[in-house]
Amino acid sequence: MDFVNTARVDALVTESEKKVFELFDTMIRSTGQERAKSAVAIANLLGNPGEFSFYIECTEDQRLIRVFHLLRIFRENMTLLINKTWVDSTENPNQDELLGDLARFVEEYRDGRIVSAFRNFVRISRQIPSLLFGSLGKANDFLEYAFRIDPKFGLFFWFIGEIDLQLRNIESIPEHRELFDLEVLIGAFVLSCF
Repeated sequence: MDFVNTARVDALVTESEKKVFELFDTMIRSTGQERAKSAVAIANLLGNPGEFSFYIECTEDQRLIRVFHLLRIFRENMTLLINKTWVDSTENPNQDELLGDLARFVEEYRDGRIVSAFRNFVRISRQIPSLLFGSLGKANDFLEYAFRIDPKFGLFFWFIGEIDLQLRNIESIPEHRELFDLEVLIGAFVLSCF
Protein backbone atom coordinates (compact mmCIF):
# COMPACT_ATOMS: atom_id res chain seq x y z
CA MET A 1 0.00 0.00 0.00
CA ASP A 2 2.91 2.38 0.50
CA PHE A 3 4.43 2.53 -2.95
CA VAL A 4 3.78 5.66 -4.93
CA ASN A 5 5.25 7.27 -8.03
CA THR A 6 6.49 10.65 -6.76
CA ALA A 7 6.33 12.31 -10.18
CA ARG A 8 2.67 11.31 -10.58
CA VAL A 9 1.79 12.46 -7.07
CA ASP A 10 3.44 15.84 -7.70
CA ALA A 11 1.07 16.29 -10.64
CA LEU A 12 -1.97 15.39 -8.50
CA VAL A 13 -1.43 17.64 -5.47
CA THR A 14 -1.49 21.41 -5.30
CA GLU A 15 1.53 23.44 -4.21
CA SER A 16 -0.08 24.07 -0.81
CA GLU A 17 -0.82 20.34 -0.35
CA LYS A 18 2.84 19.54 -1.12
CA LYS A 19 3.72 21.48 2.05
CA VAL A 20 2.41 18.52 4.07
CA PHE A 21 5.67 16.66 3.36
CA GLU A 22 7.83 19.51 4.67
CA LEU A 23 5.56 20.21 7.64
CA PHE A 24 5.58 16.53 8.59
CA ASP A 25 9.38 16.50 8.63
CA THR A 26 9.42 19.67 10.76
CA MET A 27 6.88 18.19 13.17
CA ILE A 28 9.02 15.10 13.71
CA ARG A 29 12.27 17.01 14.26
CA SER A 30 10.87 19.72 16.51
CA THR A 31 9.22 19.70 19.94
CA GLY A 32 6.86 21.87 21.95
CA GLN A 33 5.21 24.87 20.31
CA GLU A 34 7.00 24.47 17.00
CA ARG A 35 5.76 20.87 16.78
CA ALA A 36 2.21 21.91 17.70
CA LYS A 37 2.32 24.67 15.08
CA SER A 38 3.36 22.15 12.41
CA ALA A 39 0.59 19.79 13.53
CA VAL A 40 -2.02 22.52 13.17
CA ALA A 41 -0.71 23.39 9.70
CA ILE A 42 -0.85 19.72 8.61
CA ALA A 43 -4.37 19.32 9.95
CA ASN A 44 -5.41 22.50 8.13
CA LEU A 45 -4.20 20.99 4.86
CA LEU A 46 -5.65 17.51 5.40
CA GLY A 47 -8.90 18.34 7.20
CA ASN A 48 -11.21 21.31 7.59
CA PRO A 49 -8.95 24.40 7.72
CA GLY A 50 -8.96 26.33 10.98
CA GLU A 51 -10.70 23.68 13.09
CA PHE A 52 -7.82 21.60 14.49
CA SER A 53 -6.38 24.45 16.56
CA PHE A 54 -9.52 24.09 18.73
CA TYR A 55 -7.92 20.93 20.20
CA ILE A 56 -4.46 22.41 20.67
CA GLU A 57 -4.79 26.09 21.54
CA CYS A 58 -6.68 25.94 24.83
CA THR A 59 -6.20 25.30 28.53
CA GLU A 60 -5.39 21.75 29.70
CA ASP A 61 -8.92 21.31 31.10
CA GLN A 62 -10.48 22.48 27.84
CA ARG A 63 -8.12 20.28 25.84
CA LEU A 64 -9.13 17.19 27.81
CA ILE A 65 -12.84 17.80 27.17
CA ARG A 66 -12.33 18.72 23.52
CA VAL A 67 -10.05 15.77 22.75
CA PHE A 68 -12.41 13.28 24.40
CA HIS A 69 -15.22 14.74 22.29
CA LEU A 70 -13.08 14.30 19.15
CA LEU A 71 -12.32 10.70 20.13
CA ARG A 72 -16.03 10.03 20.64
CA ILE A 73 -16.80 11.33 17.13
CA PHE A 74 -13.89 9.32 15.72
CA ARG A 75 -15.10 6.16 17.47
CA GLU A 76 -18.67 6.64 16.24
CA ASN A 77 -17.54 7.24 12.66
CA MET A 78 -15.19 4.26 12.68
CA THR A 79 -17.82 2.00 14.25
CA LEU A 80 -20.23 3.03 11.52
CA LEU A 81 -17.63 2.36 8.84
CA ILE A 82 -16.70 -1.03 10.31
CA ASN A 83 -20.33 -2.12 10.67
CA LYS A 84 -21.68 -0.65 7.43
CA THR A 85 -18.81 -1.26 5.05
CA TRP A 86 -19.97 -1.78 1.48
CA VAL A 87 -17.37 -4.23 0.16
CA ASP A 88 -17.89 -7.99 0.06
CA SER A 89 -17.82 -9.23 3.65
CA THR A 90 -15.42 -12.05 2.76
CA GLU A 91 -12.78 -9.43 2.00
CA ASN A 92 -13.22 -7.51 5.27
CA PRO A 93 -10.87 -7.85 8.18
CA ASN A 94 -12.47 -9.42 11.23
CA GLN A 95 -15.00 -6.79 12.28
CA ASP A 96 -15.14 -7.89 15.93
CA GLU A 97 -11.35 -7.72 16.15
CA LEU A 98 -11.32 -4.26 14.61
CA LEU A 99 -14.08 -3.03 16.93
CA GLY A 100 -12.05 -4.42 19.85
CA ASP A 101 -8.96 -2.53 18.62
CA LEU A 102 -11.06 0.63 18.40
CA ALA A 103 -12.34 0.26 21.99
CA ARG A 104 -8.79 -0.48 23.23
CA PHE A 105 -7.45 2.55 21.38
CA VAL A 106 -9.91 4.91 23.07
CA GLU A 107 -9.35 3.34 26.48
CA GLU A 108 -5.55 3.49 26.15
CA TYR A 109 -5.65 7.11 25.00
CA ARG A 110 -7.91 8.12 27.87
CA ASP A 111 -5.61 6.30 30.32
CA GLY A 112 -2.61 8.22 28.99
CA ARG A 113 -0.97 5.15 27.42
CA ILE A 114 -0.06 7.14 24.33
CA VAL A 115 2.43 4.74 22.72
CA SER A 116 0.05 1.80 22.99
CA ALA A 117 -2.88 3.95 21.78
CA PHE A 118 -0.72 5.14 18.89
CA ARG A 119 0.01 1.53 17.86
CA ASN A 120 -3.71 0.70 17.91
CA PHE A 121 -4.58 3.87 15.99
CA VAL A 122 -2.10 2.95 13.26
CA ARG A 123 -3.42 -0.64 13.11
CA ILE A 124 -7.00 0.62 12.79
CA SER A 125 -6.09 3.23 10.17
CA ARG A 126 -4.22 0.67 8.07
CA GLN A 127 -7.49 -1.30 7.77
CA ILE A 128 -9.55 1.59 6.38
CA PRO A 129 -8.55 1.07 2.72
CA SER A 130 -9.64 -2.58 2.95
CA LEU A 131 -12.94 -1.54 4.52
CA LEU A 132 -13.58 0.95 1.77
CA PHE A 133 -12.13 -0.82 -1.27
CA GLY A 134 -11.75 -4.50 -0.40
CA SER A 135 -8.70 -6.17 -1.92
CA LEU A 136 -7.84 -3.02 -3.89
CA GLY A 137 -7.11 -1.38 -0.52
CA LYS A 138 -4.29 -3.90 0.02
CA ALA A 139 -2.69 -3.44 -3.40
CA ASN A 140 0.86 -2.11 -3.60
CA ASP A 141 -0.32 0.83 -5.70
CA PHE A 142 -3.27 1.76 -3.46
CA LEU A 143 -1.57 4.94 -2.26
CA GLU A 144 -1.23 6.24 -5.80
CA TYR A 145 -4.87 5.29 -6.41
CA ALA A 146 -5.86 7.21 -3.27
CA PHE A 147 -4.05 10.31 -4.55
CA ARG A 148 -5.97 10.04 -7.84
CA ILE A 149 -9.30 9.77 -6.00
CA ASP A 150 -8.60 12.85 -3.91
CA PRO A 151 -5.20 14.36 -3.08
CA LYS A 152 -6.20 14.90 0.55
CA PHE A 153 -7.28 11.27 0.77
CA GLY A 154 -3.92 10.20 -0.62
CA LEU A 155 -2.03 12.54 1.70
CA PHE A 156 -3.88 11.09 4.66
CA PHE A 157 -2.86 7.53 3.79
CA TRP A 158 0.68 8.70 3.10
CA PHE A 159 0.59 10.22 6.61
CA ILE A 160 -0.58 6.90 8.08
CA GLY A 161 2.21 5.06 6.30
CA GLU A 162 4.78 7.52 7.64
CA ILE A 163 3.59 7.33 11.23
CA ASP A 164 3.57 3.54 10.98
CA LEU A 165 7.30 3.70 10.14
CA GLN A 166 7.91 5.66 13.35
CA LEU A 167 7.05 2.61 15.42
CA ARG A 168 10.33 1.07 14.25
CA ASN A 169 12.40 4.10 15.29
CA ILE A 170 10.82 5.35 18.51
CA GLU A 171 14.17 6.00 20.22
CA SER A 172 15.31 8.33 17.44
CA ILE A 173 12.29 10.64 17.80
CA PRO A 174 12.62 13.51 20.27
CA GLU A 175 9.71 13.59 22.73
CA HIS A 176 7.99 10.72 20.91
CA ARG A 177 4.99 10.62 23.28
CA GLU A 178 4.23 14.27 22.46
CA LEU A 179 4.58 13.53 18.73
CA PHE A 180 2.43 10.39 18.87
CA ASP A 181 -0.26 12.29 20.76
CA LEU A 182 -0.38 14.99 18.08
CA GLU A 183 -0.35 12.47 15.25
CA VAL A 184 -3.24 10.51 16.76
CA LEU A 185 -5.22 13.73 17.12
CA ILE A 186 -4.45 14.77 13.53
CA GLY A 187 -5.51 11.33 12.27
CA ALA A 188 -8.71 11.24 14.33
CA PHE A 189 -9.51 14.81 13.26
CA VAL A 190 -8.95 14.14 9.55
CA LEU A 191 -10.99 10.94 9.62
CA SER A 192 -13.77 12.85 11.37
CA CYS A 193 -13.71 15.41 8.52
CA PHE A 194 -14.21 12.87 5.69
